[in-house]
Amino acid sequence: MRRIGAMVATGSLFLLLAGPAAATISPPCSGTGTSTSGGEIDLTTATEWHLKSTDTAGGSGQSTVEMQSATVSASALGLAVPIAGGSGDGDTQGSVSGVSVAAFAYLGARFVVSGSASGEGGSCSGSITIILDDVNPLLTLFGGGGIVLALIGLLAIFMGARSAGGMGARILAAILGGLGGAGLGLALEQFGVLDPTSFVGLVIALVGLVLGFVLAGRLGSGPAPLPA
Repeated sequence: MRRIGAMVATGSLFLLLAGPAAATISPPCSGTGTSTSGGEIDLTTATEWHLKSTDTAGGSGQSTVEMQSATVSASALGLAVPIAGGSGDGDTQGSVSGVSVAAFAYLGARFVVSGSASGEGGSCSGSITIILDDVNPLLTLFGGGGIVLALIGLLAIFMGARSAGGMGARILAAILGGLGGAGLGLALEQFGVLDPTSFVGLVIALVGLVLGFVLAGRLGSGPAPLPA
């Protein structure tokens, strides 16, 4: 599985770059990760991988049976978003090296990534929590940016409540309220309060959307009365 093996290894690499969740790789697969600051780690049994933003990481994956396809997903707000995938003739090993962690540090400090591979002889899956120890979540896109988005959503709900309550105001407050809730969920995941694989973050976004729509016009004075 030169092609698939490399993808599985890359998937394991991405697994190295992810947030709060149990992390093991199920048989018949196994994996090893390496970093310039921490040396080698057994991804088959590790639950967390601690890296630094200055690290260059790599990894290798093996399987006792040939794997023909593989997928890699990142989790946020309870949703698994595919980030890589493909298929091939089949192989049992692969590796990847020279992956810079710096780019991930701009996005966040914690990531949850999962991967799976399958073939005629069996299948395997795994996930891991990647924590960038020298990155402040508040200074990242998902952490600090999520808080800013949450404040914008809260302001939109308040302004919508003070509006006349027309349909346009309701829709706008609902959209911004939902985005604000999503931002809050992402920020809480980055600070380790919420599990990215849980739907709690998505529920917060839905609550923001509903509040924006329902509360629009509740504190407003309504349209001016017609003169007598």
